Amino acid sequence: MTKKNKMPFDQRLEKKFANSNIKISKNFIYYMIAPLLALVLSIILICCVGFNLGTDFTGGSAVKIYVNNESKLSNVVDYNLEEKEDYNAVYNKVKTILNKNGLKIVSYRTSSMDIGDYQVLGGQAVEIIFKNKATGDNIQAENESIRNQLISEFNYGEYQNAISTVDERVGNNAFNYSVEILAGIAVSLALVIIYMLLRKYRGLTFMMIMQVALDLILLLSMIIICRPVVNLTIGIAFILSFVISIINSFVFLDKIKSGFKTGKFDNLNNNEIADKTIKEMFVKKSFIYMILALITILFIAISVQGIREIAIAILLVLVVTFYTSNFVMPAIWSTLFRPKKNVSKKKA
Repeated sequence: MTKKNKMPFDQRLEKKFANSNIKISKNFIYYMIAPLLALVLSIILICCVGFNLGTDFTGGSAVKIYVNNESKLSNVVDYNLEEKEDYNAVYNKVKTILNKNGLKIVSYRTSSMDIGDYQVLGGQAVEIIFKNKATGDNIQAENESIRNQLISEFNYGEYQNAISTVDERVGNNAFNYSVEILAGIAVSLALVIIYMLLRKYRGLTFMMIMQVALDLILLLSMIIICRPVVNLTIGIAFILSFVISIINSFVFLDKIKSGFKTGKFDNLNNNEIADKTIKEMFVKKSFIYMILALITILFIAISVQGIREIAIAILLVLVVTFYTSNFVMPAIWSTLFRPKKNVSKKKA
């Protein structure tokens, strides 16, 4: 007896899903409930509490701490930041002091310090940025208190210059930054539109614009709802959302174009064409998104705050673009696409 050749699991799954009776385009109104609820909730939140802005926009305070890796300071513990144990020990000391004062580390990174009084040149140091709890004139007093506590924690009573002054940082103008990001996306979108016109996708240019706009609006809504810290790096998420939206749209359109050429879509209406195309792509696209999501979650697990912030935003990008490209885009295409009469196998 010969064993039958079994189809690989992924191919069987693709075939099963492609042949399913799931109707996506016709159920468009149901798939729009979640995005509409997210939009309404985000409008309520923006009116009541606003964004969860980080120190890049609201300002904060920064301090540097020399770790005595060169043993320049006598009777003081020396730390080598290249050693994980020492790196974590310094981090925990700083975290302990800030937590006692109801503050959290926003950014923690290795740096260097020059301290002439102790013959230190380019010595290892850590730079910490935190968001003040105090406001106005009280910030200076809070920063001085934090510095004194750090001096005590590191036993730097005789070497107070080993810890820099805690300097307040002024936040950036959120409006100007937002305009710059939007301007960059608008210029990029204009170039994509020109390309589409040259490729004779004229009738579907509006679909591309709608898809990009929907993804950006939903991403903004999810950021407001999920409350990740918004710093300047958030611009990466919006740019990534734009790029993924464009890629998803072109892949979808090219898949339909190929189907028309082969005659696969003969005697099918727009809804059936859109559903068949998206179902054929669904499994492979899901695997790609799952891998990207797992990688992003690994970055979220990293203890560095700055990396965690942008990773959370990127995860929201993946959620939004996956949902809209599978459950909204087919309906947009089927509504806007108008095949030319008396011409068979026409391009999408």
